[in-house]
Amino acid sequence: MVDHRELFEDVTEALARAGFDTGSGPSPLSIGHHPEGVVLGWSPGVAPDGPPSGEARAAVSGAAALVLRECGFLVTETGEGELLVRCAEPVTVPPEPEAPEQWWG
Repeated sequence: MVDHRELFEDVTEALARAGFDTGSGPSPLSIGHHPEGVVLGWSPGVAPDGPPSGEARAAVSGAAALVLRECGFLVTETGEGELLVRCAEPVTVPPEPEAPEQWWG
């Protein structure tokens, strides 16, 4: 498995700055490693009132995805309903073509 330690730290920091509970200890939001990047999901059984409803999960997942996209990460949903976060591929801008030589005649 590829080590995405720096990506994990960057994602955790971005979410913490946005007010998400990313500290150590019980939190309904889990951040873990994935072969393709970092995955955000839900930790079962950590919320005192039970797991959040589907609407609450969708709202929090949508907010987390928005925050991470604004930070420049690529965010997709996995088949299990988690968010897969990857580094954005560096954008390569092709060089501008040289202007044709002007012939004045």
